[in-house]
Amino acid sequence: MPLFDRYAMVDWSGGGRRRAGKQDCIWIAHGPATAAAPITVSPPSRSEAEDIIRSLLQPVAASKTGRMLLCADFGYGYPAGFASLLPKPVAGESLPWRIVWQYLRRHVRDDLGTKPGQRPTNRSNRFEVADAINRAVSCPDARGPFWCLFKPGVYAGVPQKRPPQPFAGAERSVAPLRITDTRAKSDTPFRLFGTGSVGSQILTGVPRLESLRFDPLFIRSSVVWPFDTGWARETGTWLAPRVRVVHAEIYPSVRAPLPDAVKDRGQVRAMWHWARDLDAENLLIHEFAIPPGIESGSREDTVIRSEEGWILGCPRS
Repeated sequence: MPLFDRYAMVDWSGGGRRRAGKQDCIWIAHGPATAAAPITVSPPSRSEAEDIIRSLLQPVAASKTGRMLLCADFGYGYPAGFASLLPKPVAGESLPWRIVWQYLRRHVRDDLGTKPGQRPTNRSNRFEVADAINRAVSCPDARGPFWCLFKPGVYAGVPQKRPPQPFAGAERSVAPLRITDTRAKSDTPFRLFGTGSVGSQILTGVPRLESLRFDPLFIRSSVVWPFDTGWARETGTWLAPRVRVVHAEIYPSVRAPLPDAVKDRGQVRAMWHWARDLDAENLLIHEFAIPPGIESGSREDTVIRSEEGWILGCPRS
């Protein structure tokens, strides 16, 4: 049996202004498994995107049958050790991915300057948050781990050029890439601006994920792979019966986009068809299994499941 009966793929943007329907904007492709093709929408702000996603999740979470796969194209975690640089936002919380998610939800602010009754501005304080983290964890002669700003020099704690790698903080070193980033050949999560950068997407995306995953409406019916779920097993039951929504990270660049006037739209359409078609053949579950080359119970396995996360559909070697 297929794992899901509906799918939603999100191409996120960490940009600082309202923008829609073009390249480097937010794009969402969604629809049931029975659809010939997904519906695609391009909300002009992250808040409006979250509203659309919530509207998709609500009937699924409230139902007693069916399940949705919801994916976004930004990192759900940081390289091993980054979480230890942050203060724990909740007493007793020890899972690294939760420390990062809670910290970012508490500190990242979006839609700055939005007045009552006006549309969301889509401006965030992501650079300010990165600057605060850098100032707290950097040595005097080595600023980082975040780097590269839209306007160089605005935040003194964020260097414009890449700091020496791995980043040597005041208390420990942090690699520039996760294990899955190396396999997928994706960019470092610490670069905040520039072609191919993903740092701003993560800083603005993770707080939205935290809000969705732990919203009282969805908290019992949603999980994040592989943090909440562990790896899928070849036999037996993997997901609990109560699970209606599975969140998973994607990196659309590992698949060829469908022909489209807007590349980002073509990418989310391609990811939707990839997941739907594999699932129809009962093959998608293999993508949720432990990655080849990662030994069960190894340090790498533990790091991936507790801190770094993994890209769904990541190349196997």
